[in-house]
Amino acid sequence: MGDVEDALDPSESPATSSPTSEPTVEPSPEPSDGVKPAIVVRTPVAGDEIVSPVTVAGTADVFEATVSIRILDANGQELAAAFATATCGTGCRGKYSAEFFFFTEERQDGTIEVFESSAADGSPLNLVSVPVELVPGI
Repeated sequence: MGDVEDALDPSESPATSSPTSEPTVEPSPEPSDGVKPAIVVRTPVAGDEIVSPVTVAGTADVFEATVSIRILDANGQELAAAFATATCGTGCRGKYSAEFFFFTEERQDGTIEVFESSAADGSPLNLVSVPVELVPGI
């Protein structure tokens, strides 16, 4: 697992970013204006095999430093969800990290979604989707 210290460069993260609530799996081009996306996921990276517990970590510049995280199975069913608080928010980039426990009976594709919840209606903003392989625990 990588150190979150060096997680400030979004070009190093294979996770994808989308301003809508629809997840994407295609890598997003690096912003031409040099501005970092609101949320960067450093770990896990796309294609990782994950087993419970898994740590989700990265950096974010979001309202009140609150980052929502969920793990979805191959059918889009939520296996785990919680939020993490970044070390800084709203106007500055902070680090976040959270450990998640989940259960799956079989190896399957999955997705880790990291996003900011809209203050207006709770819908996902700045959604980053990381495709992973969910592995049953021992």
